[in-house]
Amino acid sequence: YILGSFEAHLEECRNAPEQPRLVAIGSSGSNVVVAAKVHAPKCGITPRSLQALYPEADAPEMDNTLNFLSSLSLPGEQGPFLGGSATIASAAWQRDGPGRPWVIPTGGLCKAGIIGQVCLVLELAEQVARGELPDPDGIVLALGSNCTTTGVVLGVAVARASGFAAFRKPGFRIHAQPIHPGVHFLHNAFGVFTSTRLPMMIGTNIRDTCAALAAVGAPDFTELSLIVLKQELVISSDRSITGRYGVHSEATLEGKALLERTAQGPAGAPPLWLCGHFTGKSFALLLKLLREDVAAQRAKRKFVLLATKSVVQPRGAEDEWSRFQEMCRTSPALKKWAVLGGVSGHPGAAGTGETAAPAKGPEQYHPLMTSIVQSV
Repeated sequence: YILGSFEAHLEECRNAPEQPRLVAIGSSGSNVVVAAKVHAPKCGITPRSLQALYPEADAPEMDNTLNFLSSLSLPGEQGPFLGGSATIASAAWQRDGPGRPWVIPTGGLCKAGIIGQVCLVLELAEQVARGELPDPDGIVLALGSNCTTTGVVLGVAVARASGFAAFRKPGFRIHAQPIHPGVHFLHNAFGVFTSTRLPMMIGTNIRDTCAALAAVGAPDFTELSLIVLKQELVISSDRSITGRYGVHSEATLEGKALLERTAQGPAGAPPLWLCGHFTGKSFALLLKLLREDVAAQRAKRKFVLLATKSVVQPRGAEDEWSRFQEMCRTSPALKKWAVLGGVSGHPGAAGTGETAAPAKGPEQYHPLMTSIVQSV
């Protein structure tokens, strides 16, 4: 939805003297930046119109390095490591017009991103209606920027108001696992995530997005969504799962080991990639919920593990290793930060074992990547 909005903006500015740019912002192991660069060509967004910026570094860990290398392998400009503040300021303060950059915020948190997550929930509701998915006892997801969680809360309200026989089981809950220890602490102390007054928090996002939908003729889902927020969203208080931001915790690594030891997915399906940023933490919460059922000697609940993340590590046609070496020549910080080996949630990677060390060559990581073909 974000890319589609920018595609429409490009069409509006087709005859303008200066063409707009789309700037994807994330921390250095960002999933959103990779996703933007993977899917931009499908919306007619050319490499010269797309820029990736990493103003903040995640903790050094192989999963984050792999995402950075994936981004380098995909078309589009790569901004300086830990740079881009001038571009971000321009987007924030410049007047509207073709020259003003369009920004995909960290985590995709904006109205278009939230509406995209609403549609994701409606797709799940359609699957339930077709009998392809049992009506779940709950949805489990990682809580980062609040974009996905806001969209899921709003999507459940919209699905019910639209008459779908989904998300109606007694005791249905949305279980969210925070991924940032600082914000997690603030929520445990003050309940900030569900605020309807603080900017970028779930309640505020719901009000803003519902107002935008109502302004173009949709029903006002605000009150229904706030009821779901108050009564059915459960934010995990387990800080042992959260750990440090952007890296694995002991709970996520234990979950990965258990999954690889005991689970077997559908034939031909790739194994789950339980990254330290997101999916590893939501999966650890899922295990905790299922173990609660076993301890209570009750029937195991059926959950949807919602992960808005690729199941593969994409590799585009660009020579990412050459681009990486060129950036390292001007950024000692990048050279020190980008490590391979050690802890990883990637299928096929050891997860523990050898010590993480600075990246030495593409032979270290190419076996973990999946080549993709992009076309405009």
